[in-house]
Amino acid sequence: MPAPTPPRHVIFDPTPEIFATDGAGSFWFPLQIDGQGQQPTSSYDEARLLISIWHPSGQRAIDLDRAYVESRVSLDPNQAHWFKLAEIEPVVPPYDTGQTFDGWIVLPVLAEATAFGIAGSGFHPRARIQVRASAYFVA
Repeated sequence: MPAPTPPRHVIFDPTPEIFATDGAGSFWFPLQIDGQGQQPTSSYDEARLLISIWHPSGQRAIDLDRAYVESRVSLDPNQAHWFKLAEIEPVVPPYDTGQTFDGWIVLPVLAEATAFGIAGSGFHPRARIQVRASAYFVA
């Protein structure tokens, strides 16, 4: 009987110093590890993503009633076709000050290699944001 695959914890590359939403307050950010998007996932059954998004300027707050973040995946390493997999709900109650959008989600692993990304809307138009994300892969 083969030994079980141990869990794998990864921290995705952080956003560059300046990463801005568009004029409507939306953004798209591919999650990468050391600049590589596709991650080997065939040995795992699920991925647990944890994300945190905030404005580096303390003068802005995130309206958690309006902010929307979703996970997207690309399953084909030869073709970068992204599709929505699930919405990520904030774990901070909407009545809080909204300093950050912190959320997590458990996703099924659907392919031998997977690229992850997050897309958001409902943020301040043309505002700088910072994103930190990690994943825990479980067999």
